Amino acid sequence: MITALLPIFFAVLLLGLPIFAALAFSVFLAIEFFGATNPVIVPMRMFTGMNNFSLMAIPFFILAAELMRIGGLSDRLINLAKALVGWVPGGLAAATVLSCLFFGAISGSSPATVVAIGSIMFPALVAAGYDKRFAIGLIATAGTLGPIVPPSIALIIYGSVTGTSVGRLFAGGLLPAILIGSLLIAYCIVYSSFKGYERSPFPTLREIGSAFKSAAWGLGLPFILLGGIYSGIFTPTESAAVACMYGLFVGMVVYRTIDFRNMIGTLRSSGLISATLLLITAGASAFSWLLAITGTPTQLASQVLSLTDDPFAVMALFNVVMIVAGFFLDSASAIIVLSPLLQPIAAQVGVDPVHFGIITLVNFSVGMITPPVGLNLFVAMAISKMSLQEVFKACLPLILIMLIALMVITYVPWISVYLPSLLY
Repeated sequence: MITALLPIFFAVLLLGLPIFAALAFSVFLAIEFFGATNPVIVPMRMFTGMNNFSLMAIPFFILAAELMRIGGLSDRLINLAKALVGWVPGGLAAATVLSCLFFGAISGSSPATVVAIGSIMFPALVAAGYDKRFAIGLIATAGTLGPIVPPSIALIIYGSVTGTSVGRLFAGGLLPAILIGSLLIAYCIVYSSFKGYERSPFPTLREIGSAFKSAAWGLGLPFILLGGIYSGIFTPTESAAVACMYGLFVGMVVYRTIDFRNMIGTLRSSGLISATLLLITAGASAFSWLLAITGTPTQLASQVLSLTDDPFAVMALFNVVMIVAGFFLDSASAIIVLSPLLQPIAAQVGVDPVHFGIITLVNFSVGMITPPVGLNLFVAMAISKMSLQEVFKACLPLILIMLIALMVITYVPWISVYLPSLLY
């Protein structure tokens, strides 16, 4: 049955079915023609996959990100980033990366970060004389910081399917996100120095203070959420509801940019995005359930460990598998399908589940900027009016930087496990 499952899945995917439908339909066909179980169990497993308390955080975080986006927070975060790093060579490009890091700490979503920051910074970079390919490649790649820096929707999904503490995962994602952001900023500085792009004058303390004051309400959200989680005031799921109330208060009372009309549109778009993610979760849950009941994880573990039990070699193999999977699956589906298979094997060779979760997320973040299903590429196409081929070529040098960061994160576990061990 498992031998038939993967060919069926890729066949229905090539026919153009949505990913959630391809996952569920392939399970249905495999059971119908090659199994002894009643296929009616497929929708039951799909419902069970969505009936998870941790997943309630997803629609709340998506709504909070939308509220912050329409509330005018993007402009304020960008102004703060310019004040902090705009004076270095390639300062506007460096500010773009820092803005994505800031906004990612609020949205937890890669495409949302690209939309919110890219729609403002791409025209600004081009107007300042930056090559448009460099600009759009940088924005698409820096947007991948959204799911890595806490709080993260992808880490919530990983935690729900592997039983790993979401709070520990949030703590584990902070230093890797800073590492990737620092490497991207370093690339901006070197590239801009070579190209001779102008830099902004060094800001005064008053200008920095004014930028901090303007963005303070937005920057306060991650501190409230993470502080509440690690102090035990509320759970990660409850923190998502707090984020919504905070975003609504800031948008309607503080910035006064959200009215009833904006609110209706925001609720509609957030509901659609949430429904899409939860449907993918449902389909992938049925898929991973079939893999589990057939003993596929155990068989796969035996085969992998029969080849080698060296953690270095096993993690190198898993990185290749996950990067290739990221070409064809969105990050939510890939996490739900592969994490229950690979994480137990990683644990057997001594890899901490939080460390493996961060490795998984960075791998699938690379998939966000690789065709054919890299969501960031399609968002960047809409922003820049460039073709998929042009946007992907623009991302290639930055993908290399992401792979360097992945190697460092994979083989230096301290980066991922230091903060969780300190806080817990």
